[in-house]
Amino acid sequence: MKKVAINELLTWAFTEELCKEGAGPKASLGPAMIKSAWSAMSEVETLGTVVDRSPNGFGVIPAAIDLGEPHEDALKVAEAVRALTKEGFDIPDSWQPFPEWDDERGLIAAEVARVMMHEKMRGQRRTGRHAYNLIVTCAVLKHGPDWHAERPAEQMIMRQGKPAWFMMKRMKDSFGNWREYEVDGYDRKAQRPRKGAYRKYELAEPLRGAIIARIDWLVWRSALKLLERELAGQLTRSSLLSIAFDSQPWNIRQAVKVQVTENA
Repeated sequence: MKKVAINELLTWAFTEELCKEGAGPKASLGPAMIKSAWSAMSEVETLGTVVDRSPNGFGVIPAAIDLGEPHEDALKVAEAVRALTKEGFDIPDSWQPFPEWDDERGLIAAEVARVMMHEKMRGQRRTGRHAYNLIVTCAVLKHGPDWHAERPAEQMIMRQGKPAWFMMKRMKDSFGNWREYEVDGYDRKAQRPRKGAYRKYELAEPLRGAIIARIDWLVWRSALKLLERELAGQLTRSSLLSIAFDSQPWNIRQAVKVQVTENA
């Protein structure tokens, strides 16, 4: 029995077997049971064009010619992947997507907190439906989510081409409680910063895309481990190898620490 990793099994199922469902000249006429644009991405990436065919019931583009029925193991894979839509994937509150970056001013941490708050309110990337889409996409494209990112530069906040100044003030709210709020720290009449004013920095480029990509890696990895567990011992064509997918392949500091420990 052939031994394969779960990601290899998924690629085989979704690119070689499940595309047999609905194959033939009439493939573009039937409605898809599960609408998914992800599978079409592989043909766009390979051919540079969009193929005018609808995904079949497994979310992949059916073959142009009749190739017979999908393998029994591929059908089991499809069932397990479809079951992901009923799952939920939690992102730990302590999770940091950029542990390899220095962050002396706390700008990275602040942006991560802002994006994570927004994502948790939406909740879409933690749903089983999103995990399903990730699994199918990555299986067809034959690679996981691209987590690579360059640390954005920091720049001083400017106003009208000049460094902006800020300061904190305190005032009572309608309930009599003291509150602090930030105001303009530049005295325009005196043409100088007010006493206690300070300057601030910001990231030169947005981080949301990089954060989302690393969330996707985390969800994809978790979904792979779940599928590996569900399909173990259920296949007839192959057996699954247990693969240790790194949850933070970008953490260079952790990798160096492990290497030093092993060499010691």
